[in-house]
Parts: sequence; structure tokens; C-alpha cells
Amino acid sequence: MEPISRSGSEITLLVDEAIYSRTAVLKSCYWFTDRCFIFIYRHDEKHLAIRLAAKSNSLGLDAVVGEFENALLDHQLRFEIARETATLRELIVAKAFAEGDVLEDPPVGDDRDPVEQATEITPNDKEGE
Repeated sequence: MEPISRSGSEITLLVDEAIYSRTAVLKSCYWFTDRCFIFIYRHDEKHLAIRLAAKSNSLGLDAVVGEFENALLDHQLRFEIARETATLRELIVAKAFAEGDVLEDPPVGDDRDPVEQATEITPNDKEGE
């Protein structure tokens, strides 16, 4: 991420929305509001600009930028993992409520571990041994 402008106590970074979601950008920015004033605007069709202005003159802006870039990556990965595992989380929650007799209908699908299912020995498997 290259800065598009820089002055003594502020820096503006360009964020590619093909790589980072708006959610990841907003969450990352929020976590830096204790140290920086932050302004987000659309730079062009594919990029967001993030202006970070230090709240304190003693704040090392280069270190903050590095931490911000790491936070942005962290939030993007969390966002993608949450999206990839959403169905599994929903199944686990549904199964937990079903076992507590909280749900009227049982959850759809098989809640057993796929690895466990693959290693199960059926009565027909024992005959061939």
C-alpha cells in the first residue's frame, strides 16, 4: 500500500477494493481512532483513500501505517474466514439448540464429523476382512 500524499503529521493511503472489503477497511480504521483522526473517501472507482492524521506529535506515523496495514490484512482474513465457515457455524448452533429441545424442527443435514464418517466401519465392511 503506497501513500498517495504525506505531510508532517498525516498520511493518505490508497486501498484497493479488489483486495480489501469495505468492512475490513472500516473495522481497521475504527481500531486506530484512539491514535489517529481518520477520514475515508473514494479516490476513484476501484480505490478508497484513507487519511490518517496523528492525534499526538510524538506518534511515529510510519509505525502506525505499518500497524494499520497489518490490521487491514487481519480484518480481511477474518472476514473471508467468517464467510467461508458461515454454514458450519449455523449448523453447529442449530445442532446445539436441537439437542436442547429448543427448536421445533431438527437441523437439516448430517452433523457428524466428515472424517469420522469416512472412517466408520459398517457391518458389510467387516465381512470382507
